[in-house]
Parts: sequence; C-alpha cells; structure tokens
Amino acid sequence: MLNRFLIQFEESVQRLKKRGINKSQLSIIKDNLEQINQLKKIINQQRETRNKLSIGPQNSFKVNQLKKIINQQEENLADLEKKTSNLIVQIPNFPAENVPLDENKFVDETKYHHSIKHQFTYEQIAKKLNIIDEKASIKLAGSKFVVYQGLGSQLVHALINFMLNEQQKKGYRLFTIPYLVKEHNLHHTGQLPKFQEDLFKLENSDFYLIPTAEVPLMNLYQNEILPENKLPLKLCAYSPCFRAEAGAAGQENKGLIRLHQFHKVELVRIVDPKTSYLHLKKLVEDARHILHLLEMPHRVIELSCKDLGFSSAKTYDLEIWLPNSKKWLEISSCSNCEEFQTERAKIRIKKKNEEKYYPHSLNGSGLAIDRLIVALLEYYYSEQNNSFVIPEVLRKYFN
Repeated sequence: MLNRFLIQFEESVQRLKKRGINKSQLSIIKDNLEQINQLKKIINQQRETRNKLSIGPQNSFKVNQLKKIINQQEENLADLEKKTSNLIVQIPNFPAENVPLDENKFVDETKYHHSIKHQFTYEQIAKKLNIIDEKASIKLAGSKFVVYQGLGSQLVHALINFMLNEQQKKGYRLFTIPYLVKEHNLHHTGQLPKFQEDLFKLENSDFYLIPTAEVPLMNLYQNEILPENKLPLKLCAYSPCFRAEAGAAGQENKGLIRLHQFHKVELVRIVDPKTSYLHLKKLVEDARHILHLLEMPHRVIELSCKDLGFSSAKTYDLEIWLPNSKKWLEISSCSNCEEFQTERAKIRIKKKNEEKYYPHSLNGSGLAIDRLIVALLEYYYSEQNNSFVIPEVLRKYFN
C-alpha cells in the first residue's frame, strides 16, 4: 500500500477521495515519507564518513562530533516515523476500482417457498418457545446479552457444528482460537485505532476481547514468510464475538440482532493477489452454501465506497428476508482486503526465485448465528403445535 501510495500519489488521492479522505491529509503523509527517505540517506552517508574517519586516530574529535550528529538525526528519524505511522493507520484501504461510488448495488437473489401460516415475529416466537431467559440475561450482564436455554441452546450448538462441518468439507482448516488478543493484533486487521470505542479492553492489561475470529485467524501468520506452495490458506473458526456497539440505537438494539456478545463462524482466506477476486466469489458462495442448505431466502448486495469497512477493498453483504418482521437482515459480510492487512501484519510469501510479496487476505461470516436464529424462527415455527420444526439438514445435530 505504501509503495503504491508514493509511486502513484495522484491516483491514490482520487481513489481515497471516494472514501472521504482529502488530499491535504495524504500530502502530509507523502511529505513525511519523502523526508524519512531523505533522512535515511543522510544518516547512511554520515555513517560511511564516520567509518572512514575512524581508521585514523588523529580524527577522533571529528568522529565523536559526527556520532553526536548521527544520534540526533536518528532521534529525528524515529520521531518522524512515529508521527507518520500514527497518520497512516488512520487511512482506510483503497477501494477496488469498480466499487460503486454512492449506492449499494444489487447482485443476486435466491428465493425459497415457505408455507408460513402464522403472523408472529421472531421475538414473539422466542417467547412462545421459551428459548431465551430474558430475566437471567439482565441479571447476569444487563442489556444486549442473551441467555439461551433448552431448545435455544441446542439450536446455537447445532448451528455451530453444522457450519463448521460444512466448511470443513469445502477445504477449510478448523481452528479453536483465543478470545483475548493483544493490541497489535487489532492494528494488523484494522480494528485499531479506528474502532477503539467499539472494543472491550481488559483494564490494566494489553488484552482485548475479540470482535470477530478474523482477528486471531489473520494473525496466526504475522511476521512470517511463507512458501508460495502454502497458498491458498483457507481458515475457519467459531467464536463468541464481543462488541460495544458504541453509538448504536433504535429498534435493532432489541432482541438478538445487536448484541454485545454474539456467536459467529468466520472464514478467512490468504491467497495469491492474481486470484484474490476469484477467491472473493468463492467466499461468497461458501457463505451462501449454508443459506441454501437451510432454504433461507436471501440476496447479495455489493457495498458502495461510502459503506465499505475500513480494511476492505470490496465487500458483498448477504441479507436474509424476515417474512413477518418484513425487513432484510445482514447475515454475512464477505470482503477482499487485498494486501492491507498482510502488510500491517508483515505476512509475506516467498517465490521459488526468492522474490517476496504480500498476499491478499479475505474474510467473511459463515454465518452470524444469532441473526440466523432470528430468520429460522420466523420460517420454521409451527403455530399449530407451538413448536420449532427442525430443518432436515440440522436434525442429526440434535439429540
């Protein structure tokens, strides 16, 4: 990203303008980077001069004076690099060239016929089936947390196992990861510093609760140089996800749609840049595969520049239709981050000729479990028996 930024500055300005970044912000970074390069050259020249002078004992005064100058220059360089780094981490990823500017774009839709003979929303159904203990949720943690019980708890675990099993069939390697990570991991994936207020940090520590399993999965290979024959890497993990949802308000704060702690299966790919957009298509297909098996009506939306996530170059959202709540609900977001995250995490690939490059990283929800339960309740509830009709593909995951 930095090389592209310096070499193609005007193009970078135009592309980042689509994301609300003005030229003056970028000009400061450009000037600083040029000063850094110039300072490094000067310091190297001064070191060469010092080394030559060191040969003769009669030059000791000049050598000592030069050492002081070099030390001061190195301090100036360190300060400038720190200031520049603090500016760079505020800049989002470049949008891909063909990303819509202002309006999200409809891509595809899949419809399934369900004979729904009730008018209840998922919230009403959850109460009828007694799958959530709202009083216990409030007693234990307050609002935006949920205690599943009985059928509700069985459904969460069935969906986790079902989705992990299906993604393993598609070639993903499964991981069980920590739910706490150190701060630098969140910088690598782009959650920090931009989304500091949306994260839960442990007091007097360097640990954060993960907002998504993308963070530990991506950072498995930080500071590593991998042989090219390792690509593509296809990684998958279930985790609870923790988000403060700072500033979130409105009706969606109720129920299972916006939670401080929610359940999700995450898919990550690390791939050759030449094939990353083919992998993005496959990633979307992998997430949709679950919806197809559950016969969930859904659509695919390509996000515009103004709605792109901080780290993303291109994103497709999957949205499911809630028949009684009468609205679309995002169930997955699949993104190509290109080299934005791998450059931050220093993940490099080595070719046979020893040449190195940054691979592209992709991530997607496969899927958000609590929101999937929302949809399943509305589609698979039977008012006649006041029961949940377990979809056929899930039945083997229930006792």
